[in-house]
Amino acid sequence: MRISKIVEVSFDPELSEVFDKIKTALNAPFTPNFFTVWGVSPVSLQGIWPVMRNILTSGKVGRKLKEMIFVAISSLKECHYCEAAHHAFCLSIGVTPEQIDDLINSYTCETADPKEKAAIDYAVKLAKDSNSGTQEDFEHLKSFGFSDEEVMEIIAMSGMAVFYNHLANATQINVDQGFLDKLASRQKQQA
Repeated sequence: MRISKIVEVSFDPELSEVFDKIKTALNAPFTPNFFTVWGVSPVSLQGIWPVMRNILTSGKVGRKLKEMIFVAISSLKECHYCEAAHHAFCLSIGVTPEQIDDLINSYTCETADPKEKAAIDYAVKLAKDSNSGTQEDFEHLKSFGFSDEEVMEIIAMSGMAVFYNHLANATQINVDQGFLDKLASRQKQQA
């Protein structure tokens, strides 16, 4: 049985306020199941949510690139929940279905800006082995115009994706109907 079906999620006013902030920050029409399940442990949720809020939705590196990194790493780590959720977010912010398919199948993709591919490839490399980053990798990203701060955000995004994949896989979160509907809509458009 999935933990996300076992736990009793309480919707006290304090949690409702946190869930509203999550929906707003993610620009989502609902609070993802990931966060409602973790609401069972408010202390854990208070640690988990700020990581995503600060790394995914803020900073110098754009959300689109960060979402692409999240999809690639989630596919690599076989986190079906995160892959589906961030696939849906990618569709909502302009990542093409072909790019998403490449991210899912080969953990990289071609983009109009080769800078994005370099960032995705580096983040995935670190997700495979966090000890694999080199000075040459750092310099390679800087050659595309990334600042030191942006390279650090890419590293943080890689680590955050691995962390969230771990949490979602460990709790076997059910994919939200809203995400499934978005993915089904994509399938209908391609048919």
